[in-house]
Amino acid sequence: MTAAKKRENYNKARIRRHMPHQVALPHEFCCLENFEVLRDFNARFDPEPANMWVTAKWPSGYQREFRLFCFAQAEDAAEFAAHFEGEMFDPKWREGGRVNGAWIREGRARAIEQCGPLKLPRFFKENP
Repeated sequence: MTAAKKRENYNKARIRRHMPHQVALPHEFCCLENFEVLRDFNARFDPEPANMWVTAKWPSGYQREFRLFCFAQAEDAAEFAAHFEGEMFDPKWREGGRVNGAWIREGRARAIEQCGPLKLPRFFKENP
């Protein structure tokens, strides 16, 4: 599949229509040494999940970036969420219902040191 065709298949409108089951993981757990673990795990799904981003905002003003793994099947999203201890995400939770709106959270933000088998990459530990 060409890069242009792949981009076309995973634009935001298509994801919202065809991959409505979304799981959020903190962005810093989705890169560096964890990237291959996520890629290999997601290869089992057909279609493979698409990714989007969302900024979570808490009442305290704290913000954190999350990567959304978007699945066509609810069972696939549930399997991914259970394995990586991700949070199920509903696009309706975006601020004002906007496509690029922030994820308005309640309560207090908590530190996350592990997401299932994913550990915080060394880079983020050494560069807080």
